[in-house]
Amino acid sequence: MKTKLSTDIFKYMIVVALAPIIIIYLLNVTLLDSYSIKMKWKELDRISYSLTQGSGQGDIPRIKREKNVEIYFFDKDNKYSYKLDEDIRGALDNTYWDGIKLGESRQITYQKGQGISLLMNITRITGNLYLIITTPVSSVEDAVKVSMSFYLYSFIIMALLSLVISYIFSRRVSIPIIELDKKAKSLSELDFSEKIELHTGNEIESLGESINLMSRKLEEAIENLKASNRELHADLIEEKKLEEMRKSFISSVNHELKTPLTIMKVYAEGITEGVAEPEEIGDYCATIVEEVENMERIIKELLYFSEIDAGYKKPQIEAFDLTELGKKVLSKFRMDFVEKKVNVNFRIDNLTVLGDIKLIERVLENFISNAVNFVPVEGRIDLEGIQEGDRVRVVVRNNGERIPQEKLEAIWKPFFKIEESRNRKYGGTGLGLSIVAKILEKHDSDYGVKNLDEGVEFYFTLKK
Repeated sequence: MKTKLSTDIFKYMIVVALAPIIIIYLLNVTLLDSYSIKMKWKELDRISYSLTQGSGQGDIPRIKREKNVEIYFFDKDNKYSYKLDEDIRGALDNTYWDGIKLGESRQITYQKGQGISLLMNITRITGNLYLIITTPVSSVEDAVKVSMSFYLYSFIIMALLSLVISYIFSRRVSIPIIELDKKAKSLSELDFSEKIELHTGNEIESLGESINLMSRKLEEAIENLKASNRELHADLIEEKKLEEMRKSFISSVNHELKTPLTIMKVYAEGITEGVAEPEEIGDYCATIVEEVENMERIIKELLYFSEIDAGYKKPQIEAFDLTELGKKVLSKFRMDFVEKKVNVNFRIDNLTVLGDIKLIERVLENFISNAVNFVPVEGRIDLEGIQEGDRVRVVVRNNGERIPQEKLEAIWKPFFKIEESRNRKYGGTGLGLSIVAKILEKHDSDYGVKNLDEGVEFYFTLKK
């Protein structure tokens, strides 16, 4: 069963927040007692050193009061300034005292009786004079109990704070992604009323802006298409063929636009519903952005096609150098030629023609792009200009696969693709040749495609 992204983030945050707290608490439970005893031993050592060096002898009452210790100077000849408890003195025989070297300290835990344990530090000052410092173990244990009680309450408070902070953080992170998912679902239904308003200051905000931009352009493209279709329908209502073409075109547009929208929806749902691991969210967002860019490319082609088809783009006819234009177009594909080791034959010698140079450049780019796409590795591409009376015939050949005969006429139709499996590197929207056909019709050009014994030839004519 799928879980929400906010739930997954909440779980991860709880684990990250509580794990250190639990570890610290367990360390205190298991080690604090022995650690406190060890620190108390070190404190007794410091007091002993201070007294044996003479620097702290005047502060004995203060030390006893502040450090909760008892201090005895024991003389084996019964000459001492602070009397040693008789039960402690009796527990230490002469053999034990004699075993302590001059200036040496020993530490023992002494069971005084009735459950009372003492930490005892014994230091030999001179031949028969010893310094004995004791403190009850219970004082250390009481301090440990107080500390553990404090740690327990602190643990509970920190755990509750972690729950609250984790919940707030998970909501803060997941809400923008949920917003993107909602918008993607709306777009998949071609509903453009929803707008994304995010202010995260990171890639998610950029993604939201890209989706808004794509939505706006998509809406404009569809509105333009609808307007163009209404005009065509009004002008040629009596022609059944036009009606069939319109239906086919809209169906193709719907298919081409819904494919990336569906991909975006799937990836957005994958993020929102927790299918994607946290480290995969960046890749999922990148895929969505890639599909946004693909849709933008399709939309631009749709707008261009609708403008050409509606007559908004009229050719600016002028004389231009076809030879230079051919070289310019081929130079754009230089890296593709190198990659596929293509042998390019260019044969256009000092030819000047009439036409719109930018539109004809687009025609040549499309023909060369198709040739590169279908030519085999180490194949051949020809770009040739042939004079035929008052016209010049421009030919683009490649020795790639032949086009099935039943598809030769259909390739000029919008959204027709010879091979659906081809990648997007050299176009791929299915509108390229349709746009080319519209451009060449505006130039009153004779154009077409035919299969050769080895390969395919595209051609068109221009006036000299």
